[in-house]
Amino acid sequence: MAHDGTDEHVKTVYAQFGLAMYLAQVLEHGLVNALVVLDLLPSRVGKPVPRKEWEREFESFMERHFETTLGRMIRNLKTVTPVPTELETILSDALRRRNFLAHDYFRERAEKFMSIEGREDMLSELQEAQALFEEADAKLTDVSRPLREKFGLTDERLAEFFGDYLRKVRNDL
Repeated sequence: MAHDGTDEHVKTVYAQFGLAMYLAQVLEHGLVNALVVLDLLPSRVGKPVPRKEWEREFESFMERHFETTLGRMIRNLKTVTPVPTELETILSDALRRRNFLAHDYFRERAEKFMSIEGREDMLSELQEAQALFEEADAKLTDVSRPLREKFGLTDERLAEFFGDYLRKVRNDL
């Protein structure tokens, strides 16, 4: 690879691609979290079980949903709650974009990748994908927030859980 800045530009494309795929996975996790709030928790109301049993049930639910595709997660969401049209549209767009990135992106963009102008186009496209995934996740959060809060999972409480987790894993972020 050339050492005239081209290698850094190529690395930037790879980094932005990685960030886009990361944000697609954040959306996937958001869908599973929403399913916990919209499906699992309501099904358990008034049916207390010992903590260990609940932890097993929770882990099983999470694993089962993480093993499915993004498209299946979206369909599962629609079976447990009415999905506003705006959210359905953005989730469909995110699904198409995620699948394109995961399965076709570099093959379809091989020629563009060979020039600085093409890579600049790719960078813009990847940043648009990132924004799409972030917007979809934010809209999903808005839809699930009221029920989540009913179960005591307020934004403040979640921030506490996250802070506890970060201290536990001794992160350097």
